[in-house]
Amino acid sequence: MDRQLQNARKKAICCAVLTWLLVPAVYAAGEAPAVTKDVWVKANTAQEEAKNNSQSITVITAADIAKKQAKSVEDIIFDEVGVVRTVDAMGRVGVSIRGAEPRHTLILVDGEPVMGDFAKFYGAADELQRLGTENVARIEIIRGAATAEYGADAIGGVVNIVTKKPMKYAGISYHAEGRRRAGNDELFSDNSMYLRADSGKVGKVSLAIYGNKRDVPPIYAASGLKHSASADFFDYHGMDGVKNSLRYYGKTMDSGILLNYDVNAHNKMNVEIKKYSENMDKYSKHSDSPLEPVQHFKRSVE
Repeated sequence: MDRQLQNARKKAICCAVLTWLLVPAVYAAGEAPAVTKDVWVKANTAQEEAKNNSQSITVITAADIAKKQAKSVEDIIFDEVGVVRTVDAMGRVGVSIRGAEPRHTLILVDGEPVMGDFAKFYGAADELQRLGTENVARIEIIRGAATAEYGADAIGGVVNIVTKKPMKYAGISYHAEGRRRAGNDELFSDNSMYLRADSGKVGKVSLAIYGNKRDVPPIYAASGLKHSASADFFDYHGMDGVKNSLRYYGKTMDSGILLNYDVNAHNKMNVEIKKYSENMDKYSKHSDSPLEPVQHFKRSVE
């Protein structure tokens, strides 16, 4: 009797489950198929590849750069965790990642070492200062040793700046800003201007022309105003003292022509002609003694 009751219960359960599974099919048989609009999913290749990498990698996109409102690449990377600015006695700025020496940080622009890999001896971050953010597509930061892939110069880490290529569509970009502060103790103004024009893709060719002019502000020491007996300094600044600047400051100009030619479906040729010039100064005085002269360093690069 118990066996018959168990069989009856099993049959009832099976019928209930079968009915529950068939209800959606019976209901859908009388309905029209559902149609939705196309769904487009956009993914960033660099960010997706970074997820599968064993090292700590940060990818800063153009959208992230726009939110920060930074003028140079240098202003971006030093906001990241583990990336520290260093300044040597000559006012040259370096990049230290996770406490490693600045010369062990490899700086790349479009995958190539800047200044033929000699920048590590002259202050690598000065190269980042020369790159305006308007022409940057993304910034990749690798924290930790990456010597297996990038060589011995990447013991501390890697900073790779990927610049923008000619756009597929025609357009003009313009940006200008300035700052002026009242007071006799202000030695420097801060202005920037950027203009870029893209032809868009015309046949197999796309062209872009850009120009950038920026004022790089100084970074002063916290020791305040130092008095000096140097007549040259008085004539240059028109005041009775000098602010001890920790680094070079002045005006920079950057311009270039970018050409992209699609040879065929699998090959393309990129041509870049760029010109950069700067006129920078650095004044240093470390004591109140009138016997100590003001040290004036000047850097002109083209």
